[in-house]
Amino acid sequence: MNRNFLSKIISVLIIGLCFLEAKTYKIGFAQDTLANDWRKAQAEQLIYYSKKYDFLEVTVTDAKGSVANQIASIEKFIKDDYDFIVTSPISPSITSKVLKKAIDKGIKVILLSRGIDSDNYTSFIAPDNYKIAQEAAKYLLKKLNYKGTILMLQGLEGVTSTTLREEGFEDIANKYKDIKIIKARANYLRYDAIKVLDEIYDKNIHFDAIYSQSDSMAAGARVVIDKRNDKRDIPIVGIDYINEAKDAILNDKQLASFVYPTCAKKGIETIVSLIEGKEVPKNLIVDAILVDKDNVKFQKPIF
Repeated sequence: MNRNFLSKIISVLIIGLCFLEAKTYKIGFAQDTLANDWRKAQAEQLIYYSKKYDFLEVTVTDAKGSVANQIASIEKFIKDDYDFIVTSPISPSITSKVLKKAIDKGIKVILLSRGIDSDNYTSFIAPDNYKIAQEAAKYLLKKLNYKGTILMLQGLEGVTSTTLREEGFEDIANKYKDIKIIKARANYLRYDAIKVLDEIYDKNIHFDAIYSQSDSMAAGARVVIDKRNDKRDIPIVGIDYINEAKDAILNDKQLASFVYPTCAKKGIETIVSLIEGKEVPKNLIVDAILVDKDNVKFQKPIF
């Protein structure tokens, strides 16, 4: 047989095998809610970074803050044989049980920003919420000269980020006898923050400063402070560092914020590494940065 002809046949076979081996990897992102600015940006960024790889396909579901909805989405991803499941769990315990089914089936599980109470995952990627909260407390308490009442705007009840952002702050604040903390649940939503701040003003509850577990809630708080014509200098420290926080810091409406990356880029990079057969860390801590008047002009908001 002619060698050139044989070479052509081999080349065709190799190309054919490459086409056969080419695979689109399905990624299912069971998001907590898309009503929250930060969560919506996280989903959008996951899709954006996935488009850099033509072998990735992302499906995003919106649980609308419901544990049942989020579990149903994960169950469907498992049933439909997705290759990767990405989620920010609402319930650390309930989600852990359904994710075990995914792990047992060989599906890789990536947790972004929130953890679960077991090791039923492939990689957990998040900033250190406890450390951020401690640093927020140190910064705000110093501004208050270690005395006064702090209004803590709490995120969604039961999720790991909320718990750690509360524990870290209190572990520092509780060391000072002249510091008092009052709490209001606003679920990381500006509308809920507006509602609870209105209630606080209606009840004449006094506060000297605000520690907001997200900048969206801080933005809602400022709406009410302005509406009530409260002219006091109220120090506000938030987390996330969104555009509204940057503007507020520049205009002396917010004292500081902490950059809280969505981890979407790192999530996609981790998935690609797994596809390439590389080892990935079980737990990956992403850096957070304090932003105040000193560096606000140089620090880009996360969205």
